[in-house]
Amino acid sequence: MSRKVIYLLLVVCVLALGRSAVAAVEKPQNIILFGWDGAQRDHVNEALARGELPNLKKLGEQGVYVKIDVEGTTDTKAGWSQILTGYYPQVTGVYSNGRFQPVPEGLSIFERLEKQFGADKFVTVAVIGKKAHCGANDPPQKIRLDNEGAEKDAAAKKKKRADGKPDPGAGKQRQGKIIEENGVKYRLIPGQPYYNMSKAVDVWEFGLTLDEKVGTRATELLEKYKGKPFFFFVHFAEVDHSGHQKGENSEEYNDALISNDKWTGKIIDKVKELGLADKTQFYVTADHGFNEDANGHSFAPYVFLATNNKNVNRDGRRQDVTPTILEAYGLDINKIEPKLDGIPLTKPDNRPAAKLGPAKTKKSVVDESLKDRKPDVIFVPTPQDVVDKMLEMANVTKDDLVYDLGCGDGRIVVTAAKKYGCKAIGYDINPKRIQESLENVEKDNVGNLVTIEHKDIFTLDLSKANVVTLYLLPDLNVKLIPQLDKLKPGSRIVSHDFAMRGVKPDKVVEVTASDNGGEHTVYLWTCPLNKTIEKEE
Repeated sequence: MSRKVIYLLLVVCVLALGRSAVAAVEKPQNIILFGWDGAQRDHVNEALARGELPNLKKLGEQGVYVKIDVEGTTDTKAGWSQILTGYYPQVTGVYSNGRFQPVPEGLSIFERLEKQFGADKFVTVAVIGKKAHCGANDPPQKIRLDNEGAEKDAAAKKKKRADGKPDPGAGKQRQGKIIEENGVKYRLIPGQPYYNMSKAVDVWEFGLTLDEKVGTRATELLEKYKGKPFFFFVHFAEVDHSGHQKGENSEEYNDALISNDKWTGKIIDKVKELGLADKTQFYVTADHGFNEDANGHSFAPYVFLATNNKNVNRDGRRQDVTPTILEAYGLDINKIEPKLDGIPLTKPDNRPAAKLGPAKTKKSVVDESLKDRKPDVIFVPTPQDVVDKMLEMANVTKDDLVYDLGCGDGRIVVTAAKKYGCKAIGYDINPKRIQESLENVEKDNVGNLVTIEHKDIFTLDLSKANVVTLYLLPDLNVKLIPQLDKLKPGSRIVSHDFAMRGVKPDKVVEVTASDNGGEHTVYLWTCPLNKTIEKEE
């Protein structure tokens, strides 16, 4: 074989190797953070084992592939806010898709890098697939309630996709506190978590939905900004959307992972084409996983991180990503204020084990034997001020078991779990109420503490409860007395608005609801019940 042929073969081999490998980079000029929204670790590992994610595999082989566990709510707003700041929600104010505010100015990775290197010398870019929970940057709003219907209709139309379907995973309930000024009621709607950080970024684009659109736009912007150091956040949404629509074990969910991998590889190839591979680190992670073989992620804390940063040497947590990236850029983590909650994945971790626990939220299962049983009362939600007062009067603690008889939308058991950390069970005869309760349990991430059951409350054994809450009619309260008599001594019963004839309450308190100014009464009894003798007329 001639020397010329041998030389050509060597060149071909080197070029082929260059396209298939991702070099480890220790001191980057540039970093790209890829977000695979909703990518469950176990499913990713299975797809890797089948050879379906070659680009993720290459990245891990050239660098590291580690486990990431999630502390806090396993949803999108909580996830990306934590990843892009390095803080717990107590600092950012972003607890979940339903409880949030704009992340305070200056706390995001984008703002810290712009400040460190100079906005005119450094480029920050976010290209985001989602519309609602990741990317949306609406400012805080104050809306007159008489205009809210029109606002809501406009918002609903705005959230429609091109195919006419709603954005998967988008929230259903209006957020915000109701206030009254000069006799006019307003709803104060918090701004989106990304409101402040999006103003500091050179390019902030969201709502692209499809991986192809996200990947194509990211490569265009890499070409545009190749002459400056940069940080890119590239967010793919198809995995999460497929999980909500078809389920975690569906073919569509798996195909979406393959799509994420393909476009991650295309972007890495673009970086190589631009001659920046030896100056760029890549990170791939997820905000949350997915419930096994399910359509939601109420308890999905197991994700991953792959990177060509070989200094990463341990498993970690969601809040550790930003400290790792800031350290890679050369920032002194110890000088950052407020102090980051996360720890670089290159440093030892002496924190207590992450607080994780199994979800116990049950799927909505209708008891067929109750299908013809009509509700004894119509559903009227208890105002939140009254809920808070009921639980306060019952002196609920984390060691209690709370039963709510006629749980409606689940607000009492959800509040008990969130505020006091106790276990709670909600019972209702109406399948529609059961479903609403389950949705609220999932939304508020209390499935590890709250159970919802379709039951006839007059057939229940209440003896295991420490606290029983009621919002029934007076004759129904009386009907429950034989069951309430079986409660342990010291157990508490609280009722909204209605007394219990023949039983003297320990305490009666009047409550004014802040949402509408309505007057309400809360009754408290302690077991054994203090029964009175009624005189005959």
